[in-house]
Amino acid sequence: MLDDKISPSSEVVDTTLDDGEVVLLHLESKMYYSLNSTGEQIWRGLKEGVSLNEISQRLQDEFDVSEQDADRSVVDLVNELCEQKLALRHNRNV
Repeated sequence: MLDDKISPSSEVVDTTLDDGEVVLLHLESKMYYSLNSTGEQIWRGLKEGVSLNEISQRLQDEFDVSEQDADRSVVDLVNELCEQKLALRHNRNV
């Protein structure tokens, strides 16, 4: 899973509020979603095209969490973003 290529959907716009919270708006469904600081880091990494492994490493560095906890946070949020069509999973070329 951490080797999957994930990117934000072109149907999503995001903004950062004054308190640092990130809000995502899915243009097609008109649904909006709020991300906490961990989610913001994951979303930023996806927008930058960073691998999920690298995003996990960033979480470990910034929040001083274990590799297992960081990996789980990345996988859980990415799965949720994909389910809600906020992000897209691309097939890996083997």
